[in-house]
Amino acid sequence: MATPLRQRGFTLFELAVVAGMFAILTAVFLNRVGYYQRQAQQVAVAQMLGVLRTSLRVQVLHLYLADRRDQLPALARQNPFDWLTDKPASYLGEFAQPDLAKLPAGNWLYEKKEQKIIYLFSNGNIFPSTGVDAVKFKVTLPGADADLDKLVQEPDIVVWKSPGSAAN
Repeated sequence: MATPLRQRGFTLFELAVVAGMFAILTAVFLNRVGYYQRQAQQVAVAQMLGVLRTSLRVQVLHLYLADRRDQLPALARQNPFDWLTDKPASYLGEFAQPDLAKLPAGNWLYEKKEQKIIYLFSNGNIFPSTGVDAVKFKVTLPGADADLDKLVQEPDIVVWKSPGSAAN
């Protein structure tokens, strides 16, 4: 009497369990990747703002030391990216009235009409969203009668929000 040979391999149930575990691990991985992409983007934005703030303060101190404080208001109307020796690769340029929905995410631009710096946030490539997340920044300067201590601390590039804006 021949003994039946036992088949070796996975059963359908075992294969389903492995596929389910793989799907769960993939979902967790994609969630974490998206989180770390957002964190890296926020750090890059903060770093670029730090560079622009430093450039602004250098420009203000140059005007102060040259006794040309009357030119401070004109400084607020300039494109802050023009103060940099090397513009970042993510800088798209100057726009009169940009259509933010048509511009690529993850980039900087300067809006000439409102004199604001805009950063277009990227939501990642895995699950693209339909809306555009943008944050706008405005140059703020002290008055022409400010002393040196105030000039060192007050020139800044701040987040600008319009009423009802969804900007971060």
